Amino acid sequence: MKSKKQCIISIDQSKQSIYSFSQNIGLSLKSLSNIHKNDGYFISYIKHKDLIISPIDVSLAGYTPTSPEEIEGVITQKAYEELGLDQNFEYKINYIKQEDSATIYDTFIANTQAIYENYKEILQNIKYIDCITATPFLMQVLYKNNILKKDGVDCFIYLQEDDAFLVVYKYGKYLQSKSLSRYSLSAINTKLCELSGNKLSYENFAKQLRINGLNLEDAGYLSQILDDVFYYVSDIISSIQNFSNLSINNIYISSDLGNIDGLDKFVQDRILIKTQAFDFDINLKNRELDHSYLHTFMTLYAMDCIKGDLQSINFSNFLRPPAFYKRNGGIFLSIVCASLVASLAYPCYQFLYGYFVNIQANYEQEKINDRKSQIQVLQAKLEQINLDIQATKQNIYLNDKDLNLKKNLLNQIYDKKVNYPMKGVAIYDIAGYTKDMDIKIKELSIKDRNISLSINSSSDKQITQFMQDLERSKIYKIRTKKIFLLSNPNLGYESNITVEIKQ
Repeated sequence: MKSKKQCIISIDQSKQSIYSFSQNIGLSLKSLSNIHKNDGYFISYIKHKDLIISPIDVSLAGYTPTSPEEIEGVITQKAYEELGLDQNFEYKINYIKQEDSATIYDTFIANTQAIYENYKEILQNIKYIDCITATPFLMQVLYKNNILKKDGVDCFIYLQEDDAFLVVYKYGKYLQSKSLSRYSLSAINTKLCELSGNKLSYENFAKQLRINGLNLEDAGYLSQILDDVFYYVSDIISSIQNFSNLSINNIYISSDLGNIDGLDKFVQDRILIKTQAFDFDINLKNRELDHSYLHTFMTLYAMDCIKGDLQSINFSNFLRPPAFYKRNGGIFLSIVCASLVASLAYPCYQFLYGYFVNIQANYEQEKINDRKSQIQVLQAKLEQINLDIQATKQNIYLNDKDLNLKKNLLNQIYDKKVNYPMKGVAIYDIAGYTKDMDIKIKELSIKDRNISLSINSSSDKQITQFMQDLERSKIYKIRTKKIFLLSNPNLGYESNITVEIKQ
């Protein structure tokens, strides 16, 4: 690459700050009006609060997709289903595989329209943005460039005007990040004004933090607010440590305002983990111009992307088009130029080329004939397969029919061996209830679990007592319409009873 193409332009969209880096000059502050699309490699970032971050398990009912296309499809589908994404919007979805899982991917989602709205003013000048990454991933350059060792677990806390987040790296690789946006610098200032009763603009608040650190005029109220902030942060860190079964060795903390004097010691006293400000030994010329470190991180991140040392998370929809010769128009123009050159060549060349084309056509025709023969063979095989399929279906039908016959036979055998004895026991049991009574069973019939009885007795009370005894056994359920006196009083009373054998 030429030196001009090696130039890296880092863009902080929210602050409209732009830095350019080249080997000769190092970091230098630029204005948007002085930046053009061909000036170099453009990089920016999305804030943590503008991302939806969630783990997604790609396994489906015991099946685990393996191809990149399958994995992308499953993640996209589950992102909409499980995370409740609005079907009316388009989203940019990136993901990385978790180190300790074969099927779980950390997924990072941003609204495409929101990205465009954030960058549309910048795009009027530069047209293209080569990489838009997520802020939690900028810290990995510290490990890629051997600025931090990969032998421990580190937590980075970063405060911005309208956002804040923490991210944990395990042995130099992203592990997890959490939003702290409700404790952004602007939110802290708002809370400070509420407690102190003093109105303090964010600009003055930021200025005081830069100059005095935590030793503000309302330092007591600020300390009270920060106690709440880092009590919450401590809970998050404890949760991550317990869930991941690891211990965080170091905390690094900074902000858009740069390192805030006294903040690292404050955090260490509250969380009881070694805490340091962002004070990294980064070998970039004029690096001290970037007090926030984000432009420095973006510059290193872009270098690693250009070298191919980094599998970047990229939310940019504003990528450069491929080289002209790779585009359809370039391919078409190449064909036109080649045809023009060929038409102007010597007749000898035209003859030789025609001869070559004729040979090639004959060769292709032979290939076509071979393919036709192969197609005919395959069609014959396909017809045979279809015949085999029909025969197999017929066999399945006959086997199913035979199986159903056997099943019905077994059910009949079971009914005779189980249900019939049961009904016999029931008849014997019912007859036992008439043993000490003046009751005669005139008729008896059985259907399913119902026994129909026609009984006769000289006393209607005997019939009533008989039915009550059967009910009390809890084995039978009695149904009868009435007890009636026969036309000949000497013959007594008669009743038709239906006895249902309970399950």
